[in-house]
Amino acid sequence: MELRTGMSEADEPAAGGQWGPERSVRAAVVKALLLGANDQRSGAVAALRLAGARITGRLDLSGAEICHTFSLEGCRLGQAMSLHGATTRTIRITNSWVPGIGAELVRIEGDLDLRRSVLEGGSLILINARMAGNLHLADARISGPTVAVRASGLVMEGGFFGERLITQGGLRLPGAQLPKGLFLQGARLENRGGVALAAGHVATSTVDCSHGFTAQGVVWLRRARIEDLLTFEGAHLNGDGTALVCIGMQAGDFDFKTVSYMVSLRSRL
Repeated sequence: MELRTGMSEADEPAAGGQWGPERSVRAAVVKALLLGANDQRSGAVAALRLAGARITGRLDLSGAEICHTFSLEGCRLGQAMSLHGATTRTIRITNSWVPGIGAELVRIEGDLDLRRSVLEGGSLILINARMAGNLHLADARISGPTVAVRASGLVMEGGFFGERLITQGGLRLPGAQLPKGLFLQGARLENRGGVALAAGHVATSTVDCSHGFTAQGVVWLRRARIEDLLTFEGAHLNGDGTALVCIGMQAGDFDFKTVSYMVSLRSRL
């Protein structure tokens, strides 16, 4: 369903709280469609797509089994979205405004795509989540009360793509399994006085924090296992007392050239 006007200013999701009833869809209707309310219709496509919609009410899909691809483009959600314990196919919420996503224990048989979206006022929570595909956070902005992204125990078959991601609050990935790599080129992670990137015990092929990657806070890679490359080429590490912790880390190759850092470096590879 396409509800955008075609005028960029009027379609900006940050101002979507002012959109009228002609662009509003109740969360209960979205949930019913995702759970198969329209399956009996001849020729129905196994996907739900909304563009330019204001979704009113709380979209609570906790524990749901969703057999449809779910796509929101340029939408605004009035309340935080819950996918706690859900099983679903690919989810795309792109160029949208969302006050937080709780997806602990979710099982996604595909990708989670949040490119260019803004999560404001609530975290992205992926604790002990499982994904058959990739996590896309390129050009997203996420601000949580204390931590922007909570993804301890995240297990993926794909990669974590956060190019130019901006966070207010830390990005926490302790114990995550990211076989296709962690890519944070040009990302800006801010958690002054705390940990900007917590990736202790992570198992991955690559950690790419290059091309202007900036951490306002400590980068924590204690006991991380990186099969191939760890790079901070062209990065800026601005910790409070310690910029980078690599104690017990294993890496196939370590590229630290042209990095700038404001405070000390602790490593024992």
